[in-house]
Amino acid sequence: MLHETPGETENPEQAETAGEQSAESPARIGTRIAELRKIHGVTQRALSVRAAVSYSLLRKVERGERTASHSFVAAVARAMSINITDLTEEPPHGRGPGPAAEQCGVPALRQALVEGADPELDTDPRPVEDLRADVARIKEWDRRTRHAEAVQALPDVLRHLHHAARERPDDHQVHELLAATYSYAMIALYRLGHLDLCHLADERSRAAAARGRDAVRGSVAEWNHALVLLFDGSYTAGLRSLDRSLELLPAPETPATAAMRGAVHLRAAILAARTTDAELADEHLREARAMVADGQDEANHYGTKFGPTNVDIHSVAVPVELADGTTAVTRASAVRLPETTAPSRSGHYWIDLSRGWLLHGDRRRSLECLQHARRIAPQLTRYHPQVHETVQSLAASDARSTNSLSHFAAWCGIRR
Repeated sequence: MLHETPGETENPEQAETAGEQSAESPARIGTRIAELRKIHGVTQRALSVRAAVSYSLLRKVERGERTASHSFVAAVARAMSINITDLTEEPPHGRGPGPAAEQCGVPALRQALVEGADPELDTDPRPVEDLRADVARIKEWDRRTRHAEAVQALPDVLRHLHHAARERPDDHQVHELLAATYSYAMIALYRLGHLDLCHLADERSRAAAARGRDAVRGSVAEWNHALVLLFDGSYTAGLRSLDRSLELLPAPETPATAAMRGAVHLRAAILAARTTDAELADEHLREARAMVADGQDEANHYGTKFGPTNVDIHSVAVPVELADGTTAVTRASAVRLPETTAPSRSGHYWIDLSRGWLLHGDRRRSLECLQHARRIAPQLTRYHPQVHETVQSLAASDARSTNSLSHFAAWCGIRR
């Protein structure tokens, strides 16, 4: 078992206030906590008790002096009986979730998700092998964090796969392909700021996986479900989902099941860190490292991206989740990402390292890491909620904020 229960601005003066709330910009998480706390008639002291968080930390977060960790936000949301997205504002409050060019495919995908397996849809049949090639292309877009491209391609592929499933109800491979496609839809929608649709795609993926015969695909569906629970702050439920993921893996061990098992342990390490259980998180990191084998990075079994590089990336992410910036940057000093590392993984690494440097007290290096993440994985970086929180924290805590910080904030959509 994994657990027991438990438009850029050229005005440099605007950089000094890039993290401040205004009618046109999303509020900082700290500001949102203060607003909603007052709406609910709760004092800071009472909220800190309900959420089991430090009173002094709550005050600093509300003033924008400290970043809010994932576990902190989840605890406060639970204490006020609200959704995490009420605090993180995903999609960001008061504006569209991003540039039109990156969002133009979302309405069509939304429609395809709502329609689902509607038998009245007029769709001409396509060869399953052609659809398999389309899904492989979407998988590569996922690896490269080209989520906007994936979103534009997904509606047509989903409709044709549903048509194939109606025509060939006993073809388990079609259902497994449908499950994989919905999982890529889930990730792309979340990365573009649409958590509501992400939930729907997740449910469709699990239902399709249940109709297939590939036990590993069922394990992948539970692994992805744990990610949705992670997004929502349901950390112990996420660990239970990962328990189910491991139970579904068939014997004997194969390269694919070993990679899947390792990927489960890496996700469990992050979930354990979110619950502040450092010992459990480190145990999962050790278990994952034991599953490392040659060729995993290149194989990318079931889209897990598991391999030695991913283990190194998570070894830095875990202490960041535990608010231990010094350990994170110390571990990072020994990490060298190969040039072949998937942008989806290297982008995450630099975002996490940015948070680590901020926790360590080096704002210059924190911003440098964000710029590096932007070059590698721009769509991932633009919408990542922790990027927004880090930028706002940098701006709020340093009156000498640079023009480069102002430009980066405007690129992310954080405007005055």
